[in-house]
Amino acid sequence: MWDAERSLASQTEPPVSAKTGTLRLISGVGAKGPACFVLETPGRRIMLDLGEGPPPGLLPDVAGLGPLDALVLSHGHKDHVGGLPLLQKLGNPPVYATAIVARDLPKGLDVRPLPVGGVGEVLGIEVTTGRNGHAPGGIWLHFAIGSGLLYTGDWSAESILYAFDPPEKPAAVALVDCSYGTYQKTLGDCWEALAPLAERGPLLLPVPANGRGPELALQALRCGRTDIFVDAAMAQALRHLASTDEASLRAEASDDIRAIAVAAKPIAESRGIMLAASADGTSGSTKQLLERWAHTADPAIVFTGYRAPDTPADRLIKNGRAQFLRWNVHPRLSDVMALAEAVRPQTIISAFCDRTQLPGLAQALAPAHVTMDSPVAL
Repeated sequence: MWDAERSLASQTEPPVSAKTGTLRLISGVGAKGPACFVLETPGRRIMLDLGEGPPPGLLPDVAGLGPLDALVLSHGHKDHVGGLPLLQKLGNPPVYATAIVARDLPKGLDVRPLPVGGVGEVLGIEVTTGRNGHAPGGIWLHFAIGSGLLYTGDWSAESILYAFDPPEKPAAVALVDCSYGTYQKTLGDCWEALAPLAERGPLLLPVPANGRGPELALQALRCGRTDIFVDAAMAQALRHLASTDEASLRAEASDDIRAIAVAAKPIAESRGIMLAASADGTSGSTKQLLERWAHTADPAIVFTGYRAPDTPADRLIKNGRAQFLRWNVHPRLSDVMALAEAVRPQTIISAFCDRTQLPGLAQALAPAHVTMDSPVAL
């Protein structure tokens, strides 16, 4: 269903296209790091995301960038919005985001709306958006600049929880989340590896509450598990998904999420399937739980996403107390190939992965030119 957020019919002037532009890759390409890109067109300088991490404290180098005219946010995860304190150095430009993402932004920002899916505008430039299958309020964006620029932000075509609207508009340049490089295992493969630990229990899953956490809870419920326990951050995320954030969900997931939001109990002891934030154990309930259980036999501890060096997640995996079993929240190579076939870009900028992945991606995505080098002409 298309809600009010999916329409910007109140625009006083129709959005337009820009004939030329340049994309500068500030951070997030060539290595795992905070998302930050600058789109330049005549008379406009627009930043795409402004993140922190994943290593805590790692920020984009914005020295010398000067004032910006706008910041556009693809979704609300820390590695895409955690750098907002840098806005003062960038002239405090207006921030464009969906209402779901805007709700959790710092107060006092000049926030302007983007639709969860549909046509909007940024500084008069037409922008088409769609749900990214990755996070509440998360979107990909197609800018009417040159022959089209697609910025996917983080995305997933596989999610059983978050809806993904495949981009259809052609784009000569595509800045694409390639976090997994040439990885090809399916979400089903991920659950096959995780299921025996879930069945044996008890199991602690450190997760981002506004990302894969609710999705793992949904998977457990669909496999017949009712002994699901969550921390306060997860409980709040579930309540939002069951109400204000429902526009980001796959239609068939809504009833199950409402059931989990009501039935999930607080974590009080080591039992069942426990989901708590943060994902790497550096903060939140997970930090406290890991300190409590770091030297006990139970529960099993499984990390399912990227782990930065020298975090509790990294240390516990290295010393054998925890395991890493990936739960897909980014595209597989076959997903990136399908997107490229639909959008037909001449140039693909592979983001959020190491430069060592470039040869494999270039071979798989030919005849498009695959690059990690800045700047890129639009």
